[in-house]
Amino acid sequence: MRTKSEERRVLILEIAAQVFQETGYEKASMAEISSRVGGSKATLYNYFPSKEELFLAVMELKAQRHMLGIFEVLTHDAPLAEVLTQFAVAFMAVRLSPPLVAIHRMAEHEADRTEVGQLLYTNGIARGWKAVADFLSEAMARGDMPAADAQTAAWHLKALIEAEITEPRMLGVMRVAPPAEVLATTVQRGLAVWLKAYGPEQAR
Repeated sequence: MRTKSEERRVLILEIAAQVFQETGYEKASMAEISSRVGGSKATLYNYFPSKEELFLAVMELKAQRHMLGIFEVLTHDAPLAEVLTQFAVAFMAVRLSPPLVAIHRMAEHEADRTEVGQLLYTNGIARGWKAVADFLSEAMARGDMPAADAQTAAWHLKALIEAEITEPRMLGVMRVAPPAEVLATTVQRGLAVWLKAYGPEQAR
């Protein structure tokens, strides 16, 4: 059961997310966020000592909500290609969703002026794809795929499943995420290329 303090923290994060999305990171102010929450800036700073920490908490909340369960499909209970297909389709559906697109656009816009991009990369992207690398390392140890640098293999997987569709979505060429069947087809094409380089012999 949530305490009032936890409920207040979640409320702050929800409102902060709205402010960040509306104004961008640089223009968003703790004063505006505290005003919308209702209360003093001192109370807000009791929860989050800086705007950077508040933004990081917003990113973590979004990631938990939208990525929850996606990395959990990385198990060795099915053939490697099957597991990676399930993971990749689920990952891309979230990656192209409005909340995640908004966060990435904001981070890229602010990257040269603030630490927002670094925060997103270090605490979100790199952490998530380290989990993929760990899974691939286990697959190599099990003999399910040839030995290779697991982290490099993970980054190559990310690049290939995003290759056809992420940039058009980020640049507004594609205003909304594609239908599920289109997304699955593009992901499978990228994964097929990855399997030729890193997959077991029968997948090559």
